[in-house]
Formats: sequence, C-alpha cells, structure tokens
Amino acid sequence: MMGERSNAEKMAAYMRLIKREINGAVSESMESRGIHYPCNWGVSLHVVRRAAASFAPDHAFARFLCGQQLRELRLASYAIADPQAVTAGELDFWGGSVTNVELAENLAFSLLSRTGLAGTVMERWGTDQAPELLRYCALLTAARAKERLTPSERSLAAAQASRFAEEGNPAWIRQAAGNLLEALSDAE
Repeated sequence: MMGERSNAEKMAAYMRLIKREINGAVSESMESRGIHYPCNWGVSLHVVRRAAASFAPDHAFARFLCGQQLRELRLASYAIADPQAVTAGELDFWGGSVTNVELAENLAFSLLSRTGLAGTVMERWGTDQAPELLRYCALLTAARAKERLTPSERSLAAAQASRFAEEGNPAWIRQAAGNLLEALSDAE
C-alpha cells in the first residue's frame, strides 16, 4: 500500500504500474467503436484494477484522479474511492466524469453500487431528464445493489426500469432496464 505522499506523487506511482501495459491497438479499437477519451493508453481493465488495488481507499486521491483526462486514471479513481465517503452531494461530481458507456459501467460497478446511495442514484439519474449515460449508470447501480434498496426504493426502481425497458430507448438502456427488473424480481 502506498504511504503518505502527495496526490501527484501517488498518481505518478500509479502510472508507472500501468505504463508497460500501454496498447495503442486497443486504444484505436475503442475509438473506432465510439468509445472516446481525450487520452487513452489502452490498458486492460484488469491491469487498471489490479494496479488500483495497490492503493488503500483514499477519497481525496480518487477525486484527484477522477479529474484527470487519462482514461486509466479516471477508471482507477472509481476503484480507489472510499464508498463510505461518497455522499449524495458528490453525485454530480462523479456523474460529471461519465462521458461514455465504459465509464458509466465502471462508476456503477466499482463505486456507486458499493455505497449506500443506490436509491438516491436511481432517484436522481433514473429519470427522463437525466442524460442517457447517467440513466444507464443508475440502472446498473440499482441492479448491482438490489439487496440494499429499501422497499420504496425498489418500487421506484422497478417503475423507472419498466419505462426504460420500452422501445424508443437505446438498446443498451433497454437491456440495463431489463436486467434491473430481473434482478428486482429475483431479490423478492
């Protein structure tokens, strides 16, 4: 585990851990499939997560990483953040980091589903007014954290997922909504 060092020093240490795994072909493939990043080293998620696991949960460091433009740093931020430190007031910060499907999925799975905020996430982002990527993230978060939803949160999640499972929504949102409905029915 990393000791007491500045965020910039810890970021440099993290980058050294993943640098030998840079893969330009993967980065180009992602770009051709519509997954855009300002800067992308093409490092596999497995390597990103394994390197992030060498850091103790550190909320301030995670927020620092989340603000960086490099894909691998943003993904690592979700794994390094302390789920118990994430507050409802921070959802706009974390949601603001989501610019593509990969980030939405990883924010949901690596961080938000491990917090006690799945119901709040669904309430805020599981609406028609929320951007599609955040809607997707909310559906994934609620499905992953289904056991921690209160009965009223389950009811809200089911109603919203039913709406988003209908035609007229992108296929990836319909799929996530269907998965949430299935997860909720399995949890009962």
